[in-house]
Amino acid sequence: MSITMYRSSNPVLRTQAFAGQMVGQEQMTVNGTINKILTLFMCILFGALVTWAVAESNPGLAILLTGVGGFGGFIMCLVIVFSRPAQPGTMMGIYAILQGFFLGGFTLIMESMYPGIAMQAGMGTISVFGVMFMIYRFEIIKPTERFMIGVSSAMGAVILIYLLSFFLGFAGMQIPFLHSSGPVGILISLIFIGIAALMLIVDFAVIEAGVKNKAPASMEWWGAFGLTITLIWVYIEMVRLISKLRNN
Repeated sequence: MSITMYRSSNPVLRTQAFAGQMVGQEQMTVNGTINKILTLFMCILFGALVTWAVAESNPGLAILLTGVGGFGGFIMCLVIVFSRPAQPGTMMGIYAILQGFFLGGFTLIMESMYPGIAMQAGMGTISVFGVMFMIYRFEIIKPTERFMIGVSSAMGAVILIYLLSFFLGFAGMQIPFLHSSGPVGILISLIFIGIAALMLIVDFAVIEAGVKNKAPASMEWWGAFGLTITLIWVYIEMVRLISKLRNN
């Protein structure tokens, strides 16, 4: 696999540091990347638990935490991606905690409306991860340069759609069918989940390429960061899909 394709396709993992390590540096490993992934998910869990604990005594503050987490997490993600810190662990940990605030509140709200949806969405997310890992491992879908660019472009289009929907909301407008529970709305959610699932293959490929090319150990954080973002996306889209299905 050529590392060049990975530098050009993934906005989170795009960095020349994946191409190889400097003399004397520790190199990126699969186990090290897994440890970083677990660290970020522990931070997410911590943030979610804080929101859940606050919600029991102060629902208004929990809603505030949810908003701060969603907006703050998005801003922190942009700062990390564009500043490209050499040692990004602390910033990525803050990002994960903020996302935990948001996901905790988001899950509570959706669970109050659709009891059991969190478990269903969680199992769905794990299933998507497992299936896409097997598809990648057995090379059923190969991460070619064209594939990587296509999936990343599709992801960018989805982000633009959501941003447009967010700003249109202030004017009392909506993108047709995006949030509807009808057949078209369900199809849109399925397409978004499909794009997020394919993005997992991009993440797997970048991590494997970094390990094979003996990238610096700091790149473990970038591999973990990209995969964490994608899994959060899959979970949110899974919640949206299940909520639409249960509205019918």
